[in-house]
Amino acid sequence: MPNHSLLEEIKSKKIKFNGVSSDSRSIKKGNIFFAIPGNEIDGSRFINQAIKKGAAAIVVPSYSKKRFPKNTTVIKAKDIRKSLSLLAFEINKNNIETKIAITGTNGKTSVAYFLSYLLRISGKSVATIGTLGNSVLKRNKYNLTSPEPIDLSKQLKKIGQKKIKYLVMEASSHGLHQSRFYGMNFDVCALTNISHDHLDYHKTINNYIKSKMILFKDYIHKDSKLIINSKTKYIKKIRSILKKNKSVKPLYFQANRSYKIIKILKKNDIQHVKAIVGSKRILLKFKNFPNFQIENFIFAISILNLIGFDPRKLSKSSLNCPSVLGRMEYVGRTKTGGKVYVDFAHTPDALKNSIVESKKLETSNVHVLFGCGGNRDRKKRPLMGKIASKYADKAIVTDDNPRYENPARIREEVIGNLKNISEIGNRKLAIKKAISELKRGDLLLIAGKGHEKFQSIMGKNFPFDDVKIAEKYLQKNEKIHYNY
Repeated sequence: MPNHSLLEEIKSKKIKFNGVSSDSRSIKKGNIFFAIPGNEIDGSRFINQAIKKGAAAIVVPSYSKKRFPKNTTVIKAKDIRKSLSLLAFEINKNNIETKIAITGTNGKTSVAYFLSYLLRISGKSVATIGTLGNSVLKRNKYNLTSPEPIDLSKQLKKIGQKKIKYLVMEASSHGLHQSRFYGMNFDVCALTNISHDHLDYHKTINNYIKSKMILFKDYIHKDSKLIINSKTKYIKKIRSILKKNKSVKPLYFQANRSYKIIKILKKNDIQHVKAIVGSKRILLKFKNFPNFQIENFIFAISILNLIGFDPRKLSKSSLNCPSVLGRMEYVGRTKTGGKVYVDFAHTPDALKNSIVESKKLETSNVHVLFGCGGNRDRKKRPLMGKIASKYADKAIVTDDNPRYENPARIREEVIGNLKNISEIGNRKLAIKKAISELKRGDLLLIAGKGHEKFQSIMGKNFPFDDVKIAEKYLQKNEKIHYNY
């Protein structure tokens, strides 16, 4: 991380300011305005507006050739996003003692949840920031996985003021690529896995992987612990990138004899697990947990072991651990004995893993109900259709968050020429029908939206909760008939 600080330049120019902003709509008199070039909107368009509102200074990219009114204080930054983050974290300092960051395509939220659970039962104060929001400040409505730097720095300052000692934070590929938390150093950096996702933004899988790897380069200090789950598709690529930096030596979970799962044995609804963490053999029990969540739980224990926690003490809490919101979350049973789970699986690999794990939980048929979001990576739509067709015993394609796209076209792209997938556009009706068709030993996986409490259609967010809707029909569970 560079030693140069924008704050030093501001002091040398004797600029008096009272805050920073990258949004001209909310800028206040005396703020420093950062004109950030975005993917859709260029911040330089709003410089004049910021000046009129009384901005103390304007920060622009070093390549900017824009002309400014007289008496405007202008600072040119080589990397404007990093400069904004550095300044935001310098202004809003926090005193959180231990910081843990988790990145990965799937599993970030689950590992963060398990870390929080394990820390709390160990008597530690902890805050989590990620897909489910801020656990302390209770900010979770349509939250970015990795908030923008000004907002994030303010959140961390408030968390520190509450004397919370541990922070568990999800690090998204967008957040890493856009340097949203540049200036932070983490005591543990962890990677759960990498698979096909967000290529609408990153364009190629190589770019996506490189964005994830930034965590292990720009956000560590000399004593940071690094851990990576070796059971991921692109592990060779990950290893080759990290080998270029000889000072970065991660521990590879599952490939390291001191950190691995030995055996999972299912007896009725209980899984009995043997594992090794920190060279210690541990025994764990779980109820209605899919195998990949068991792996995430033990990965979380491994992370805490790296900073001094006893894995045997932590393992005793496994049986009482609740499901993660929207991550293979057990909803309940039908009157006929079928089980219903809700999962956030919205990528091809995640959907495949969830269906495969569902088959391990039940002996009869696995039904899956899913869709794909609008205005997002279109390449994954046919892939997800093929996965559902191949691995599920019965599949229904419905609407996810169509956003500004035609939902019928999205469903068409998912299904393609597949003959064994049915289609019900209305997600509520699709859930109702899917539940009504479950028999004893069957399992319904409602995938794609997980923890979300809304459905995004044409720029509006309408209340929608897969879990609550499924619970409603589990209570009624009347036999219903449709004519399509």
